[in-house]
Amino acid sequence: MKYLAALSAFVFGTTVLAQTAPAPSAAATAIETVKLEAFNVTGTNIKRASSETVLPVTIVGADTISAIDAPTPIELIATLPQATSVPSTEAGFGGLAARGDVNTVALRGFKSGNTLILINGRRMAPGAFPSVASDEGVPGLSVNVSQLPNRGLGRIEVLRDGASAVYGTDAVAGVVNYIMARNFRGTEVALRYGLTEFGDGVQSRATITHGRGFANGKGWLLTTVDYLDRKIIYTGDRPWSATSDMTSRVPAPFNDINQNLSFFKSSAQGFYGMFTLGQLGTDGVTFVAGRPTGVPATLASAAGAVFIVPTGGGSVGFKTTTPNRTGPEKEWYFDQSRTRTFSPGSKRLSWFTQAEYKLLPSVTAFADFSFYRAASNAVQEEQNVLLTADGAYYAPATNYWNPFGVRFFDPQGRPNADGTPRLVGTPAAVRIDNRRLLDGGIRPFEVTDTAVRGVAGLRGNLANTWTWETAGVYSATRAEDFTYNMYRKSLFQQSLNRTDNQSYNPFGRTFAVQNNTIVVTGAFTNPEGVLAPMRDVFRRFGKTFLLSGDFRASGELFRLWRGNSVAGAFGGETRRETYDDTRPPFAGPNPPNSGLDPTLNDFFNFSTNPDLHVKRSVTAAYAEIAVPFVGERNRLPLVQALELTASARWEKYDSFGSTIKPKVGLNWTLLPSLKVRGSYNEGFRAPSLPLMFTQTIRRASTGNDPYRGPVTNLVSDGFNIRTTIVTGNPSLQPEESKGKSAGIVLDVPRVKGLSLTIDYWEIKQSGVIAASGSVNDDVTALAKATQAAIASGTPVGQIDLGSGTANYQGDPAMLRLPVTQQDRDLFAAYNAGKPASQQLAAVGPINHQLSTYFNQAELFSNGLDLELNYATRETALGRFAFNTSWTYLIDLHAFDKPGSPRRELRALNGTALWRGSNTLTWRRGNWEASIASFIHRKV
Repeated sequence: MKYLAALSAFVFGTTVLAQTAPAPSAAATAIETVKLEAFNVTGTNIKRASSETVLPVTIVGADTISAIDAPTPIELIATLPQATSVPSTEAGFGGLAARGDVNTVALRGFKSGNTLILINGRRMAPGAFPSVASDEGVPGLSVNVSQLPNRGLGRIEVLRDGASAVYGTDAVAGVVNYIMARNFRGTEVALRYGLTEFGDGVQSRATITHGRGFANGKGWLLTTVDYLDRKIIYTGDRPWSATSDMTSRVPAPFNDINQNLSFFKSSAQGFYGMFTLGQLGTDGVTFVAGRPTGVPATLASAAGAVFIVPTGGGSVGFKTTTPNRTGPEKEWYFDQSRTRTFSPGSKRLSWFTQAEYKLLPSVTAFADFSFYRAASNAVQEEQNVLLTADGAYYAPATNYWNPFGVRFFDPQGRPNADGTPRLVGTPAAVRIDNRRLLDGGIRPFEVTDTAVRGVAGLRGNLANTWTWETAGVYSATRAEDFTYNMYRKSLFQQSLNRTDNQSYNPFGRTFAVQNNTIVVTGAFTNPEGVLAPMRDVFRRFGKTFLLSGDFRASGELFRLWRGNSVAGAFGGETRRETYDDTRPPFAGPNPPNSGLDPTLNDFFNFSTNPDLHVKRSVTAAYAEIAVPFVGERNRLPLVQALELTASARWEKYDSFGSTIKPKVGLNWTLLPSLKVRGSYNEGFRAPSLPLMFTQTIRRASTGNDPYRGPVTNLVSDGFNIRTTIVTGNPSLQPEESKGKSAGIVLDVPRVKGLSLTIDYWEIKQSGVIAASGSVNDDVTALAKATQAAIASGTPVGQIDLGSGTANYQGDPAMLRLPVTQQDRDLFAAYNAGKPASQQLAAVGPINHQLSTYFNQAELFSNGLDLELNYATRETALGRFAFNTSWTYLIDLHAFDKPGSPRRELRALNGTALWRGSNTLTWRRGNWEASIASFIHRKV
């Protein structure tokens, strides 16, 4: 059993509060008690007194929020049992996705974009950069919950059901609605200090919250200002993450890194380097690989391959084949964990203000404004030069440091002008296939996130039972991502082209001719005077914008027999959404007049993304109805109440058309203490703007070749960076979903204040957007074709899978090179002695991958929600309240496309089988104490 538990304020942090006047509280319960009057609850626009039991809504009240005392919004949301995972890309290393002070929330095991985040019932703009890593490589725009307020909250409502029929897109897995306190009066100052058990990650936080009435009670104002300073946490400072080589922690046979790389994640992009010798044309581009005349076979293979490898005891030598992952040569593989970060350092300022003013007895004006700004910093490992991702870069034969160049080889073997010897042979250029540029230093990155949001509107009463509300929303986010110590490709090649000792040395070593061969004489670090001219700062900028206007109204429609009131609601909304992703010249595509390839950029390790400026408009209308067939005036035995609810929402997008989604529910009160509820809903998630409109880009992606890797054991087939050509798909349609839920609400008889709820839920999502093609699909197709050919009588050595041709029998998205004789020899050695069912036909290495996005996957999730609340009466000792809430994930699986194998997702990537939270609160007079625990179990 694995579990995680944390005690707020007692283990990692301490909070000190000072308050001029205590904020009134309706009750000292963990789940806030609401007044028995008509009110709105998340999931419906119909006001009534029993919505919190009619709908599966968890209300996290102010007392619970205080008990949790989370230092950041994501740590507060992480305590929700329904948040089966809390995707975080704070310390992302790709540089093209969201990172910095960025966190998203995912309910029910679905991608983060399937959870709708609201403040006071209205939307906010998503984060400025897409969250790729947390959404299985599919770029999605999700709200950055780091901008949410953590103080001044009245409650957080979590709708544990689909709600596209009410809110539209994104509300597939549920809705999280932050509702600010409307009854806070006085001033509260909160100071918090915390650190990890390792003494790092120090957090300092200060919050001021002020609430007051004005204009003789016609108006009220709430404002809260929060500042957080959090220090960086490095992966190297944790025993479980200090190394990328985890083989020492697993038993045989999983620790055999020659057969299984699952626990050996050290990078093949190492400091020592992998090179190819050959002759470089006068154009600086044409290159013919091969071992030149005079170069010994001990230094380079016939194809020109050269590895510089550690040989033990600090010595370094040459090798012509892939370095071993055991013994001294294991050091050739780079341990990137030593310089990465778990959590960035961040300085965050957030300000939230809301106000109301009664213009007329039946009309109230309201507004809220929020501002958020965070500056984050982290580091990542030194950059690398990689042939398969960055293209070819050469140390010409005239490069001063080239051990196979003109300073070390001469056709007649004549010595240099300074008298140093040279070998007889043809000087060669060296192609840099793979090398980590350690002397360039680690790469710090800084991300600045800004969000501004404003809401202004009117609400009021109409006739006796109707209420109405209208508002406009302006919400915008901006992010700036700067990565330092980055090398420009063109400037790197210019330095390599120099012939003096101020040229760049790509080998990290010095060499000499001794005993009629080339030997390594020592380590070498390029001086700053050589490095500085090649460096630049990689910059990217992202912006999102949302402008909306809405109107809503609800009230009594008519009365049924016995006077039961049929209630209804209707409304509409219009939204404008924009997304901008921009880069300056050379960080984006090279300028046309630069002399460089305009389809590429000029920075190593970063993909070439053209600027993207896209927008769309959305128009929506919805209606709801609640029909109480049985109510207070016509009760029956075992039917104290029976209500049917229905809602539907129509939305039209100018980018893909319109959709209508319904929801129906039935609520049956058998006894005053026992209620049964159930619902069926259909939902959708609109494709994000980057998915639809991204232009064709060349992207560097990390992965391995699981088909060739076990066969060849080559660096190029292991975990490596290769090119993926990505294109958006403007024909994408919304992801569709169907959800069901059923549950009971029990107020335990004879135990006042004790209640229990149990709900079953399930969601099936179809047309899920997924990237086309994958190495796993490729392996499946190749294995199937191989076995079919063997079954037909073709020997495995004679099977042609069409590698490098239009007749390729693997996944068409994977483009491979033609098969060479070396490939055939390696596959023949692998297949020798293996039964036919385990044999693999030869294919060439992956050249690049084609990728776009289609509505092709399917996702299913179901589980149970359980909640127990107990609030004691007032006693001489005070009043106690206890809450325990749990979610159990029964099933979570996916099909990547029609006909593909079922993929189990439970207990993977941080998704828990059990998640629970417990809160105990005590209050007596002005004294209050609380304790909270949170449990995350994978088994």
